Amino acid sequence: MAIDPSTARYRLGFDIGGTFTDFVLLDATTGGISLHKCLTTPEDPADGALEGIRAICAAAGIAVADVGELLHGTTLVTNALIEGRGARLGLLTTRGFRDVLEFGIEQRYDIYDLFLRFPDPLVPRHRRLEITERLAHDGRVLEPLDEAAVLAEGSRLVADGCSAIAVCFLHSYANPAHEQAAGRILREAFPNVSISLSSEVAPEIREYERLATTCANAFVQPLMDRYIGRLLRELDELGFAGTLRLMQSDGGLCAPEVARTFPIRLLESGPAGGALATVLFAREAGLPDAIAFDMGGTTAKSCLIENGRAAVVPMMETARVRRFRRGSGLPIKAPVVDMIEIGAGGGSIAGLDETGLLKVGPRSAGAAPGPACYGQGGEESTVTDANLLLGYYDPSFFLGGSMPLDKPAAEAALARLGEKLGLPAIETAAGIHAVVCEAMAGAARVHLIEKGRDPRRYAMVAFGGAGPAHAVRVARVLGIGQVLIPPASGAASRQRHGLGAGQCASRRTRIPGPQPAPRGRRRRRRREGRALRGDAPGRPASPDHGAPARRRACCREPAGADRGFRGDLPHALHARGR
Repeated sequence: MAIDPSTARYRLGFDIGGTFTDFVLLDATTGGISLHKCLTTPEDPADGALEGIRAICAAAGIAVADVGELLHGTTLVTNALIEGRGARLGLLTTRGFRDVLEFGIEQRYDIYDLFLRFPDPLVPRHRRLEITERLAHDGRVLEPLDEAAVLAEGSRLVADGCSAIAVCFLHSYANPAHEQAAGRILREAFPNVSISLSSEVAPEIREYERLATTCANAFVQPLMDRYIGRLLRELDELGFAGTLRLMQSDGGLCAPEVARTFPIRLLESGPAGGALATVLFAREAGLPDAIAFDMGGTTAKSCLIENGRAAVVPMMETARVRRFRRGSGLPIKAPVVDMIEIGAGGGSIAGLDETGLLKVGPRSAGAAPGPACYGQGGEESTVTDANLLLGYYDPSFFLGGSMPLDKPAAEAALARLGEKLGLPAIETAAGIHAVVCEAMAGAARVHLIEKGRDPRRYAMVAFGGAGPAHAVRVARVLGIGQVLIPPASGAASRQRHGLGAGQCASRRTRIPGPQPAPRGRRRRRRREGRALRGDAPGRPASPDHGAPARRRACCREPAGADRGFRGDLPHALHARGR
């Protein structure tokens, strides 16, 4: 018999990170919470998740069947995209547009780099196949869909070993009929192949972004389908009769069926919970404006909270070639809490750069083998090893004493790195801590200044497994005077997983064109224009005013002209020659 989540006594939130999987069990009757952490199992994350669910329920003296709602955040989607661990993917697109995935928007994120690199396409060129069909920008059919070609090219991709196929036709956001017909043909012919349609995944204008998002969704769909399917089966065997919901990137919740169909919406699932947790803690402390500082085992992220709200933006980037450079990653058209990656995590590996200076990340020791102090065979120095040697961690009380740390192993790893720098182990550890904090403070400062914000007027809310060990130094560098470290900060984001309620949906909306201004307003604008040019009545015209104004008007181009050719844009917005 199913349990009504609204009346259930127990609610459990869990989040799978790159190093640890965190669990929080809420007893709605007493208001008490129980915490649990275990190492993530990279080979199959469901193993660690199920083991942790059993452990936290056993520690609380309840059965899994007593839990009324499971709330799940995960970084599986973003890790799969970054590491390239997805499906063998094929693409069907409009004839003549197979290379859009590589053209992108033809914009350089660093104009001075002669060896600029972009992310490799998720679909190689030989698996990007063209279909005869064409729609106009307003949805009119210019050339009908060749359904026989859809079946033939789909068979070719399946024969090549593709377990997922993305379909992205030109202007399908305006008329999804061709994509729906192609999807129906492919699903009937290949029921075991995952099919993603751009008109369902991201039905919005802008061809490259829509195509990249659809390919990313198809790339991770088989992985998430298997993971969620196994999770549901195992929970059913444990007697769970409640509701499983997954956190989306925008902080809302979705059903497992939605997550299996549109896994790209879970790209920032875990960090979104941390942003919502910051809103909760800051509100309770009477701090309407705050900076969320979430430092886990793999990365550190920051989010700006203003007036008790975290902003949600319509697009994000993932799998960046340059870690902190906007434009160097894959654009994903999906709502996401506005946050940025500002640095490394506890498991990030320290080493030397090409100039012989100390650097930290982006490589991470992860959960296996993990930092040297975990005693699992890791030999490279990490941020966690440095923090342990500096005294920020109690080696006998890590994870509440359930996982003692090996301090001599950490010291030995730091000593090996220190030999290359000519420093003892303790000074090497201090250097790692300083480099990490300065890098995070610098990235956060740039992010805030780009938004026109002064970090000194905000408080900082620090959480995540490594957040409190670095928060005060980062805040001092930024000039922040208040740092709030909530209780159970290592699992703070899981405490908010049950409070999101938003749903992600796309709706076609017509934007009205510009309307002519009333006659009186037009006269007033003409008078203001003459005054600015210096030829107002009663004032002699000045060539120094009029000529530059006319020159600027001649050089003005239509909106979108600096974006290069965009097959998805109406003809009036195409770039024109000067």
